[in-house]
Amino acid sequence: MRISSSQFHDSTIRNIQDSSAKYSQLSVQMATNKRITRPSDDPLGSVLVLRLNSELTSLAQYGQNMELVTYTLRQQETQLTSINNLLFSLQELTTAAADASYGEAELKAMGNEMAVLMPGIVDLLNAKDGNGNYLFAGSEIDKQPFITDLAGVYSYQGDALVRKVSVAENTLVDANIVGSDLVPGATFLNDLKDYVALLQAPPAAGVGTESRDMMVKLTEVLANTTSAITKIGGIVSSLESLEFTNSDISLFTENLRNDLSVVHYPSAYIEMNNALAAYESTLKVYSSVSQLSLFRQL
Repeated sequence: MRISSSQFHDSTIRNIQDSSAKYSQLSVQMATNKRITRPSDDPLGSVLVLRLNSELTSLAQYGQNMELVTYTLRQQETQLTSINNLLFSLQELTTAAADASYGEAELKAMGNEMAVLMPGIVDLLNAKDGNGNYLFAGSEIDKQPFITDLAGVYSYQGDALVRKVSVAENTLVDANIVGSDLVPGATFLNDLKDYVALLQAPPAAGVGTESRDMMVKLTEVLANTTSAITKIGGIVSSLESLEFTNSDISLFTENLRNDLSVVHYPSAYIEMNNALAAYESTLKVYSSVSQLSLFRQL
């Protein structure tokens, strides 16, 4: 098979250009520590790296969401625990007031003590987070959830929306406790206000019946707040477990991305030297062959 000088020239130039391009590509990769500097370096690998980067971004966002939800729920848990402590004190006083052996003076003293405790419960139900948002107002975070009108009647101004936050793919968790679930319709606060007023001016017949009714209402609210605390504990516990899972997934994904995109220096160095050797060898052969002439052989 004969190869014309033109064919030899074109073939050799292509080999020189390929070797030069390969050497340049490997030089850039080693300088930047990136195996894929442009999509054409590895089309399939480039697509996979983009997908892995997207997944890492999502995992980072999930982590931030978990931190925010945990922080918010912990704040609500603190307020609810304080509310429970006050409710226990009110329960103790109400139980004592139900005892017919106490006289008017003792009942008034109990009423005065309860009058000090009750505003504390209202203040805790109207607690704000570090950004000034009301914790128990549902989605109406800029509205004070429990207010009173000119007649001193309590009402709930928030809504019943439980905010959902994404903490993993296809996984949402509750990010707040709704005030209307703790004190439905603010009825308990109005009943408690009336009961305190009754104790401060007790009838001669005593307050046994009213006290027993109030004990039932206190038990119901305590059940609501305790259930909310338990719910928060379950969510936070699940988030802690999910955080470890997401961390493992993130580490695996990052390692896989690095395997695809980061240069393996020993291999790249060998390939670069091979490309350089091929370039120099081809150039040398081409130079030598180009000097040959039929006239020199005559």
